[in-house]
Amino acid sequence: MNAGYVRLSRDDDKRNYVSIENQKLIINQYAADHGVVIDRWYEDDGISGYIFDRPGFQQMMADLDKDIDTVYVKDFSRLGRHNAKVLLLLDEFQERGKHLVVIDDNYDSMDSSDDTIGIKTWFNERYVKDTSKKIKRAIGARQKEGTLITRPPFGYRRNEKDKTILEIVPKEAEYIKQIYDLYLSGSGYRKIATYLTEQGASTPSMIQREREIEEGRLSKRQVASKWSDAMIKEILDNDFYIGTFRLKKRARNTVHGKDKRVPKEEQCIFENHHPAIIDKATFALVQELKEKRNRTNYRGSRGQWLGSEIPNPFGSCLFCKDCGSRLTPIKRQTSSRERKYYICTTYNTKGRRYCSKAHLIEEDDLMKDVLTYIKMCRNALCEVISTYDLKDFEAEKKTVEEKRLELHTAINERKNQLKVLLTQKVKDLTIAAGNEDLINETYDSMQKDLFAQIHGLEMQIKELNETAIETPDVKDKLKNALEVVDKIIAGGSLDRRDIELLIEKIVVNEDGMPEITLKYRLSNLISYSPADEMNRRENTIIAVVMKLIAEDERGYTSAKYLSEHITDLGFKKTKQSILPYIELMKGLGILEPTDNPLKPYNIVKSKEAIEQLAKDYLPDLTAEITAKQISDDYLHGISDNRRYAPDGI
Repeated sequence: MNAGYVRLSRDDDKRNYVSIENQKLIINQYAADHGVVIDRWYEDDGISGYIFDRPGFQQMMADLDKDIDTVYVKDFSRLGRHNAKVLLLLDEFQERGKHLVVIDDNYDSMDSSDDTIGIKTWFNERYVKDTSKKIKRAIGARQKEGTLITRPPFGYRRNEKDKTILEIVPKEAEYIKQIYDLYLSGSGYRKIATYLTEQGASTPSMIQREREIEEGRLSKRQVASKWSDAMIKEILDNDFYIGTFRLKKRARNTVHGKDKRVPKEEQCIFENHHPAIIDKATFALVQELKEKRNRTNYRGSRGQWLGSEIPNPFGSCLFCKDCGSRLTPIKRQTSSRERKYYICTTYNTKGRRYCSKAHLIEEDDLMKDVLTYIKMCRNALCEVISTYDLKDFEAEKKTVEEKRLELHTAINERKNQLKVLLTQKVKDLTIAAGNEDLINETYDSMQKDLFAQIHGLEMQIKELNETAIETPDVKDKLKNALEVVDKIIAGGSLDRRDIELLIEKIVVNEDGMPEITLKYRLSNLISYSPADEMNRRENTIIAVVMKLIAEDERGYTSAKYLSEHITDLGFKKTKQSILPYIELMKGLGILEPTDNPLKPYNIVKSKEAIEQLAKDYLPDLTAEITAKQISDDYLHGISDNRRYAPDGI
């Protein structure tokens, strides 16, 4: 059976159809001149000849083992434009005993005496490679100028009149903003995707199909009806949404090869190219949070209270001081209240054999400690912003670059020395017969020394590359942080986004005391210990109680009197919660219990003696300072007490 094979690379409507028909016409005329009839046709329209995974071609090769005896083709370029593969194909026809006729190139597999076949197939390959280079060069030029028109991502569309202008699609932009907000609130890719699907939000491919229908065209792209993790990740990764146009992100090394990622420094980047949907601060925070989640093996489901769908505010920044594992958020409903606390994951899942303590900390307590610390850092943050100079950053960056260049130069010098050593070693071995062992030992020692030096220099470069250098936009980040601090101080609370922006890490010790590390090196400016702060509060409350007793002219006092007055001063204390302080006063000999319920405690020490005892708790206390002044100066606006006070009452 005789078969004809035709192929064309580009699908160009009717012109391609005519070209395919012309190939068939030429083959039919040749067959008629030789008294042959073409029984079957194999066709590949719009497929490159550089690849051989073509449907029509593959079917033809499969049918060679069935009923095809002879294949007619117009010229070698129709078979393919890959030199080596075409030559192997010709050998395959001969090995399988099949007849191949290439009309325009005068080739017949039954008579393979033509010595120019290799030149012809090489020329066909050069043609496709030259074409590829020209296209790459043209595209590359447009990429460098930023004039290459690509399909805009989800959230944008091109202006109908001027295709170079990108416009925000409001409905799609709302989805994008929602995705960023959900991620910052603690939800992961899967949870966000599930949420959007349940809300009936259209996927990017669904919106693209709607747009194609409006424009009167239809592609063969598959349409996803549900949001996926990959869709969410792509939107969160894409800096197009902050107004950055990035070209040459992928490239191919060979014709029809696989796309490979191009390093960022080699890409064509145009900032502030189009309207932004997401502000740069939010985008930077999301990237930082993604990196932190990857580093801590964080997953969205862990970022929620167990038994609740509400994300916990401290997310992935809370760790056990002893075993280093993250703290698990837990919510329990007691008879009196809903309790939210954090506990060491290792202790919670494996028991005390793996981590001896629970490292339990109540969320309310942790929130108070963080708020107190942030308030203390407010003024320091202002000073950092006012004194921060971008010239310092540039100088630091330049110094690092100079060090890196010096290290690379030193490595190259030692590598050159190795080459010289090797050359000299060969020369010495040729002229020093009988001393080979001594020469080898000497040069090996010198080579080892140079290799050790090179390794040491490479380790220095590695350390230098891993050194964190603040980016030039750090001042903007600091200003943004200051705005958040002011908002926190005004509102008296933090949400997940605030915490991610300000807090680097919180480590909780076995007593449930947090060690807070803030970003932007603010923790280096202010020393803060929750345990010390709590003891300071306790000592202040004790001094206030002593002052209230010393100021009482009646000669006696009661739990009711002390609780009411200390509450008025800003410390919320009930008659029950004031009793430990009364017990302390009794132990110090300040109060003495009576049998009279109206006058339950007599004041037995003098005012001067009580004030002297108060100095044991507040050394700077003077006789002139009143209880109200102490509360205003030391504990203004702070209420309630913490558990775990080793040096307290």
